Amino acid sequence: MPSDIPQSIVGEELPEGVFTSTVVVDCEHIEKMLHKATRNQFTFYSDEPERLGGDANHPAPLAYIVAGIGF
Repeated sequence: MPSDIPQSIVGEELPEGVFTSTVVVDCEHIEKMLHKATRNQFTFYSDEPERLGGDANHPAPLAYIVAGIGF
């Protein structure tokens, strides 16, 4: 399937078949169910609801996964 990202952004046409990419995110456990993740200049936090031992002060990890699929 051809990419919907313009070639001006991607550069050369992506090769047929498998495309491999690695994304590195530094993750740190803060307390209880609170976690901090850093990727380049961005920092984001995740927490769980109280019923799962967190304080519900940040989105749950699953919310980030779902948002990533939507993006």
